[in-house]
Amino acid sequence: MINLSLGADFDSAVLSDTLTAAQDAGVIVVAAVGNDNHSAPQFPAFHPAVLGVTAVDGANVKAGFANYGAGWVDLAAPGVGIHSTFTSTTVTGGSGYAIWSGTSMATPFVAGAAALARQKLPAATAAEIGQLLVTHGANIDATNPAHTGQVGRLLDIAATLSDEGPVATTRVLLPLVVR
Repeated sequence: MINLSLGADFDSAVLSDTLTAAQDAGVIVVAAVGNDNHSAPQFPAFHPAVLGVTAVDGANVKAGFANYGAGWVDLAAPGVGIHSTFTSTTVTGGSGYAIWSGTSMATPFVAGAAALARQKLPAATAAEIGQLLVTHGANIDATNPAHTGQVGRLLDIAATLSDEGPVATTRVLLPLVVR
């Protein structure tokens, strides 16, 4: 499991090769999509071996700062007002806790869910785990009419881990079967 709470406007051959190799080795990679409130693809989130994560608020509305985009933003997760650790000598002279917002705060929720799914389905490929997370996510287009089809699906950890949901039936990336 790799969480990348970082991004850039451009891809590189080294990054692309590394992400592909990670996925081929069974590593699930999730990345923040950026905080510029635009739809221009960001890397590494745009890479096909990566789950791109945007941020939503408590009402499941895309955060005002969060990037969006059809075809490259896979999931949305809480990313507004997240209580987290930080290290800063300029704020308190040391480390502590603070409340932060950003797609980098949303991405670890997906990384944690992916780790739980990996534990439940140890033989599944990284692509199958990614597909499981996305297919079990809730559609939040109704709460995001200005960004229909551009914010991914809302992470639903309980549905992803439910025994009643889709089951990976093969190691080839295929639509998962609902029982």
